[in-house]
Amino acid sequence: MNFRDRCGVCKDKAGMLVTMLRAAGFESYAAMTMAGSRIEDIPADQFNHSITVVKLSDGSYKLLDPTWVPFVRELWSSAEQQQNYLLGLPEGADLMKTPVSSPENHYFNLNLQTELLSNGDLSGKLIVDAEGQSDAAIRRAFTSRPVNTWEPHLRRQLKQLNPKAQIKSMNYGDPYDYSDPIKITMTFVIPEYAVKIDGKLYINPLGTQNLFSSANYHRYFNTNIKSRKYAFRDRCSRLVQIQETLKLPDNAVIVSKTENMQGHSQAADYNLSYNTKHQALILTQKLSFKKRVYNANDWPGYREAVKAQKEYEKEPVIINLK
Repeated sequence: MNFRDRCGVCKDKAGMLVTMLRAAGFESYAAMTMAGSRIEDIPADQFNHSITVVKLSDGSYKLLDPTWVPFVRELWSSAEQQQNYLLGLPEGADLMKTPVSSPENHYFNLNLQTELLSNGDLSGKLIVDAEGQSDAAIRRAFTSRPVNTWEPHLRRQLKQLNPKAQIKSMNYGDPYDYSDPIKITMTFVIPEYAVKIDGKLYINPLGTQNLFSSANYHRYFNTNIKSRKYAFRDRCSRLVQIQETLKLPDNAVIVSKTENMQGHSQAADYNLSYNTKHQALILTQKLSFKKRVYNANDWPGYREAVKAQKEYEKEPVIINLK
C-alpha cells in the first residue's frame, strides 16, 4: 500500500526501506528515536520517530532515515546528531546516542568580489556553496517552494540588506540535482550602499552581513545572556567560511575597522580579520561550531564566537577620501 500510494508516515517509510534492503540481500531492522529531544533510560513510551538500520560487513550498524533525507546530501540527517535511539534487533539492544558530525561535513562558504566607488555605489559578484545540513538549509528554499518564488527569494537576500540592490544575473543550477553540493552565483549593483558623510565613506562589507541566514542559525542566539544553567541546541554543527575582497577607490584611505579577533574552545573556534592588499580590503571569517547539543558550560566559548561575528556585522569600516 505504501509503495502503491507513494506516501506514509515515518514508520511506513522505515518499514519500506527495511523491506527493500532485505530484498537486496542486506540485514536490516527498524529502530526508534525521539526527534528533537533526549530519551530517559527508563521503560516508557518516549519515541516519536521511526528510522532504519542496516548491518555492515564489520558487524556495526549504520543509521538511515528515509523520512528526512530525500532532500539532503547525506543518508542520515546530521540535524539528529547527539540524539538517543534504540535498535530493533532480535537479540535486543541498549539505548544509544547518534554521533557528532564534524563541522567540515556541513560547510557554508561565501566568497565575494566587490568594488566600492567614491560615490558609495557597490558592485560585485558573490558565490555560495554549501554541504550537508548547510546545503539542505539553502536548498530547502527551492525544493519546498513553487518555482516562481525561487528568483524572488534570491533577490531578497540582498534587498533585505538594501532595497536599492539590483541583481544583474543569477545562477543556481538545478536544486533537484543532488550529485554535487549546491552552488549559487549572483552579480549585483547596490547604488549608495556606503554612507558618505563629510568626505568619508561608512560601509559594512557584505561579507559581514547575515546573507543566506537559513544556513547561519547561530547568528540568532542572544549573546546578551552571559551564562546558562541548562543545555542549549543549535540546528547542526557547521563550518562557516567567508571571504570578501573589496576593491577601494584610488583616493581611499582606511581610517577605522574592527580589530582582528580569534578564539578557541570546546564549543567553537573563530578567526576573523581585515587585511589590506593593493588598494583592496580583504575580509576573512572562519567559524567552526562543533556540535548540535551543547552543555551549559559550553556557552561562554560559543557566545564569544557569535559575539565576534556580530561585532563585525555591526561596526562599519570608515574610509577617508583624499
